[in-house]
Amino acid sequence: MNTRRMIALAAAASAAAGVLLVPATPAAATATYCRDHVKSINGTDPNGHWPPYSSTYTTSYCNDINVKVNQQTEVETCFAPSSGGYYCNGFRTLYANSWGLAATDVKDGTNFWLIFSSTTVQGVAAY
Repeated sequence: MNTRRMIALAAAASAAAGVLLVPATPAAATATYCRDHVKSINGTDPNGHWPPYSSTYTTSYCNDINVKVNQQTEVETCFAPSSGGYYCNGFRTLYANSWGLAATDVKDGTNFWLIFSSTTVQGVAAY
């Protein structure tokens, strides 16, 4: 076998091995990536709003608004579309020290705020 053919076969084998050895990304990696970008929840304003006296925008990191808090509480998500006004989804129960969903399938760049049933809630939000 000549040297050119050996090099060509070796290159083809390496390329094939490289393609075969690339690991697939598991679905859980996406959720972990989303939760790598959390914002602290350190209480609310007197009306239970977080962020206190303000709002925030969803990011491209997450498809949903995920919340993990230190106590069982209820949460409602309110949205302010660019067309004006606002609307809120229904209250959802969050359990202590577990991730829960405040809202699902939210577009990137959506203006929102959370309303908790407790003003002393602590935890994190990923959105």
